[in-house]
Amino acid sequence: MSENKTKKSLSFWQFLCLAAATFLMLTEAYNFGSSMGRLPLGSLLRFMPKMLENATLILVPMVFGAVYSKKKVHPSEAFRFWILAVVTLVLQYLVYFFRFPGRFNMWRLWGVFFPILTSTSVLLAGLVFSILAQPYLYDLQRKLTSKQNLLILCTLTIVGFATSAGTMLFNYSIYGMYLILYFAWGMFLAREKISSKIFKWTFLGGIVSFVIVLVGVAGFNGVYWYQVLSGRSISFWNRQFLNNPTSPFMVVMVITAFLIFKKTILSFTKQEMRYFIPVIIFMQAPIATGFMTPYPITRSAGFNKLLMLILMMLVCLLLTKIYEKFLFRIKPFRHAVLFLNKYDDLADIILATWNSFKHWAYEHRVKLMTWGWFYILSFTSFLIESDNLRIQITTATDINAVIFLLGTRFFAIVLTTIFLDAMFSIFYFITTRYWTSTILVSVITIGWAIANKIKLDLRGEPIYPSELSEAANFKTLAPMVGAQKLIMIAIALILIIAICVFLEIKFPIKKKGSWKRRGIWALLSVLLFLTPARFNHDGGLIYHINRGFDNKQSFRNPERDIQINGPVLNFLNYIDLQIMNKPENYSESTINHLNDKYKKLADEINKTRKNNIKDQTVVFNLSESFVDPYTFPTIKIDKSVPNPVKFIQSMQKRATYGNMLSAGYGGGTANMEWETLTGLNMGMFRSTLTPYVQVVPRYKFYPTIGMNFDYKSAVHPFIGTYYSRVEDYKRFKFNKFEYLGSKYKIIAQKKLGKSSYNSDFTTYANGLRQINSEKGGQFINLISIQNHMPYNDWYPKNEYMGKISGDLFKSGAVKEQMATYIKGVQYTDQAVKEFIGKIDKINKPITIVFYGDHYPSILSQSYTAKYPVEMHSTRYFIYSNKYAREHGAKAKLTNKTNFVNTSDFIALMLEQTNSKVTPYQALLTEVHKKLPAITINYDGDKGFELIDQKGKKVDPKTLTSEQRALLNDYEAVQYDMTAGDAYGLKAAGFYR
Repeated sequence: MSENKTKKSLSFWQFLCLAAATFLMLTEAYNFGSSMGRLPLGSLLRFMPKMLENATLILVPMVFGAVYSKKKVHPSEAFRFWILAVVTLVLQYLVYFFRFPGRFNMWRLWGVFFPILTSTSVLLAGLVFSILAQPYLYDLQRKLTSKQNLLILCTLTIVGFATSAGTMLFNYSIYGMYLILYFAWGMFLAREKISSKIFKWTFLGGIVSFVIVLVGVAGFNGVYWYQVLSGRSISFWNRQFLNNPTSPFMVVMVITAFLIFKKTILSFTKQEMRYFIPVIIFMQAPIATGFMTPYPITRSAGFNKLLMLILMMLVCLLLTKIYEKFLFRIKPFRHAVLFLNKYDDLADIILATWNSFKHWAYEHRVKLMTWGWFYILSFTSFLIESDNLRIQITTATDINAVIFLLGTRFFAIVLTTIFLDAMFSIFYFITTRYWTSTILVSVITIGWAIANKIKLDLRGEPIYPSELSEAANFKTLAPMVGAQKLIMIAIALILIIAICVFLEIKFPIKKKGSWKRRGIWALLSVLLFLTPARFNHDGGLIYHINRGFDNKQSFRNPERDIQINGPVLNFLNYIDLQIMNKPENYSESTINHLNDKYKKLADEINKTRKNNIKDQTVVFNLSESFVDPYTFPTIKIDKSVPNPVKFIQSMQKRATYGNMLSAGYGGGTANMEWETLTGLNMGMFRSTLTPYVQVVPRYKFYPTIGMNFDYKSAVHPFIGTYYSRVEDYKRFKFNKFEYLGSKYKIIAQKKLGKSSYNSDFTTYANGLRQINSEKGGQFINLISIQNHMPYNDWYPKNEYMGKISGDLFKSGAVKEQMATYIKGVQYTDQAVKEFIGKIDKINKPITIVFYGDHYPSILSQSYTAKYPVEMHSTRYFIYSNKYAREHGAKAKLTNKTNFVNTSDFIALMLEQTNSKVTPYQALLTEVHKKLPAITINYDGDKGFELIDQKGKKVDPKTLTSEQRALLNDYEAVQYDMTAGDAYGLKAAGFYR
């Protein structure tokens, strides 16, 4: 500390040298190569910035070596360098993240505190290594003669260049070891007296070396590109091997510069060398370029950079003064230096540090073990969600889950650990029992992970916050979980309780700290659990910190999301669900304008339409998991067995027929249902959600196609409480909802084989009863359940067993499930045939819109990446009975019917029944006719996807201005009825 008192002020020449060095070093944060390339002799000058960068890597260690050559340096000096670097990095990153909060990343923060381990700066690492090696270099150089020292240094310099061929890239800290050589050069040159003759020859050698490097690099660069362009170059050799920190020519150049300024260099002290640590950080830190981005103060980019350089020079000077006065007065830093100064040898320091660490670890063993356990617990919860310890990382690639999670999801696991520890703090404050709190956290975490995995396997999606209320349906959930699993869970809970009691009695643990301290931690933990309410608010502090922990939800591929984010974070990510981005100019006047705009279009359409939809009977028939088996990719059905969907395939000739794009795989029934009833589209949402649960309840009344009828109802021969259907149908103003347990009895209940579900024959029997119950027109939302998973060999005498093959099958169990599914589809085909036959005999206009809601969850969801459109395409048809056709309905539509979205059904149905449209329905008609089919992004990204009539993706950039305007109108209306103020309900005649 006496150094501060005896330090003299710098001379003008010293100050000028320091300023010039700082300026040149900071310029390396910018890329001036391209700018200099535009100057005269640009082909030569554009390599100058790289030469300066490489020269700096040589000169700076030399200068440090010279200044630290006077006596042995204590290893604590390396610790000082590290502290200076860390504090500077902390300040730099705080400013950087304040300017660019979206670039916050925990890996970068890790680099702040461990700059050597994370290769933050090779030059810093080289100086730290050099300081640690200095005592050994000091002794060695004094044992050898000047000639021996020179011979060794020259030999090492030449050997380093020869063995690397000038290709050594100083990107990682380990290469800082090489810079010890130049530190040794500085130590040697500092104590050697250089005669004028040797100086002249060295000076001449430096000039020649400079010319050789400058001309040689440009020349070899020209040769290289000539070979590439002429096709003569097979291997890409290093054309800049002369311009490399290992190049002897570069070394001679730098030694020349060193000798010119040797006297000034030797006049510097440790204080000035410490000053360069912040300069090196600003020059070489990974964010250097972004951090040094100049503000546009003037119109000249070059002048702005100059102002930024001057500002940063002043910052470096200011930091140096602050560090000198305050930094090592900070208690932990001062104690660390005093601790290190107790030992002179590096080996003794390492041993003492290790012993001190062991003592600290023992003192805090409970905290460390608790955190370690929670990290293991967190990691285990991630692994539970993997697919046989494999995780799909791209659309066509999967990887070992352990390697992927530990290698790339480390901080997502850490964030989960933080939440688990917060949960523990709350429990511990309440119970004051360590083992009880720990076991509670463990049971909840593992239980939650298993519950999510069960739903993931069954439905291809995790548990959402909106579905917690579904836990009340225990009678339905229990069969899905299985009696065996329930028994195992009960036994496990009993054992856990017994273990907990045993540990609390035999091995009680009391954490240190008063109840006030525990209360503070519990309060902070509660506040932490409030942060997910801001996870998805773009631009917010919590949003950026959350994403900085690698917790990035795509909201489009639920399976992958939970695998890479874990069950805890995945659930928390859905708490703050952002529905849609607010369109520009969204307001009541905008919606009223759209009402006027599409009212005119509706009038035009209605000139050629003669029917009123409320006089028709329209049935929207969602057929659970129905897919034409012949459309499964690669799957083949033996020709010896009957065609399971012969009748439905025959509808291609007598009805509107094609492929419906589903937004789900193995699940999402309610989402498809919502699209058909509203005409709105899942692809417009910012994230994966269930509108029935997260959107519809926001409104007292919700518009659907049913509002155009005097009577509307729903029939579902299953439990009706899922997805808030009972409450939502009330919001739809449905007159009736028939389901198991409702006041309306489900008739003709018939289960096929060993299946626990009511068959499609039951569905259509109840649908037919409802059709006949009303004399006038009506709307019926008819939902089947027969082909719902699982597919456990329900049907006896199944002729499809052993008759199915395909590349997608990985096991006999999958083949058995597929055979069960296809047999069920055959029963559906028979039931549909019978239903169509009966409505054809009814003397009133009836139109049925039949569609499968999604693929069955038999094949691994990973195959959807390989066949995205195929495995999201189900069959649909729109059939109008004989009476309807005789009274104006069309037999079939042929334009744009091959690939449609569920949201297109309203427009298609109205066109086929020749019915008049409202302004909103006119908009839906335009969307169907003039835009490709809109669906979710099947690659798992945000935003929608467009599919043409051949099932191929359409780039949104290729849309015409008219199409984009139409899309914007559609988006504005959807926003209004999902995240907006429902102005459309107030607009007269917009929906009905």
